Amino acid sequence: MSSNIIKNTYYVMGCKVSISQVDNILNYTVEEPTLTAEEEKALKSQVQLPQNSIEKINYYKEKMEKFGKLTCLMLDKNVEEIECSDVSKPLAVKIKGLGRAITNIKISRDEILNIFSKFIDSKNYKRLGKYIVIENDKFKAIIKVKDDINFNIIKSDSLYSESITELISEGYLNKYSTAYLWHIIENSGIIIINGNKRIARCLAYSLINLVYNKFNKIIVVSKSKTRKLDDLIVLNDVKNLDIIDYYNPDIVLFDYIDNDVIVKTLDLNTQNKGIIILSEFPDNITFLSSLSKSQLLSLSKLPTILVEIVRNYINIHELYSIRTKVRIRKVCKKGNMNKKEFSYSITLKNKINTNNLDLKVSIIENLTNNNILDKYEIREKVMKIGEKIEPEI
Repeated sequence: MSSNIIKNTYYVMGCKVSISQVDNILNYTVEEPTLTAEEEKALKSQVQLPQNSIEKINYYKEKMEKFGKLTCLMLDKNVEEIECSDVSKPLAVKIKGLGRAITNIKISRDEILNIFSKFIDSKNYKRLGKYIVIENDKFKAIIKVKDDINFNIIKSDSLYSESITELISEGYLNKYSTAYLWHIIENSGIIIINGNKRIARCLAYSLINLVYNKFNKIIVVSKSKTRKLDDLIVLNDVKNLDIIDYYNPDIVLFDYIDNDVIVKTLDLNTQNKGIIILSEFPDNITFLSSLSKSQLLSLSKLPTILVEIVRNYINIHELYSIRTKVRIRKVCKKGNMNKKEFSYSITLKNKINTNNLDLKVSIIENLTNNNILDKYEIREKVMKIGEKIEPEI
């Protein structure tokens, strides 16, 4: 039976990784590096060796000290999740942009317990009946330790994805709805995201990634301590939001919502600052119901877009008003938008020309066609192709 290689073979710290598909079953195969006698000796002592040998030795050190048979899976940035449903069967993985695959790796009960015991401490460990939950800066895992042992690991990189390409490939958005949200935030709009928290966070940071360039200063405001975010200013547990003014940002992301955030959003947006808010509300209607009449009217006078993530799709609505009557217009349903709707919605909302819109759509097409998932590659591609794109308002 022949196999169709759907992704080039690549290496992870000396391990050869091959991804292939046979009869619609995706396979993820790991071949560990073989150490020479000299490398075996160097594994136990300090010996000068060439770079390729050092990489192999570091792999085996990681294997011995931390992840055992899971080492290559944990180090591979393309692997988002690792699943063991039965120790008698090979492990399964979720591959970024491709889906679930079966590996060539089996692991025993003792090996599982040995690996996870290295990561248990009082700060990151919870016992829930038959299950142990471990959460740290590298992964989130649940392990069933009684009866038939099993586990599931979600790596931190996948919990905090910043790839708009993933959202498009998973059907949440298309190239036009993506370019629409990008254009709104780049031109000092307000985007309020409701619904599924994980996808909402992914969308917010994916949009931030698209507008990350030399023209924009971006600030993240968090109610509680948040993880370190590369190249972004993070303000944790801010008591007085007026402190934001002293940073003079171009775009502000609030990862929570309350009355103070609404008030500050109105203030910042009148100064032409782009705003993204991660709401705790399940949908747009519930969010709107929480606002006072004056807040609703104020937001409707500004370029405010509401995004709701319900089940496996995204709906986008526009808030506007006629005199003192607040209205909601559906921009797109289930993330689908065509070119005509795209141009109409942009022109209607912002009263701006559409010269740069086709270029944004082309950039999104380039990212998706080439399956570019890494946030730094996305930034580089956006800056290279669209380096002349500047905010138009």
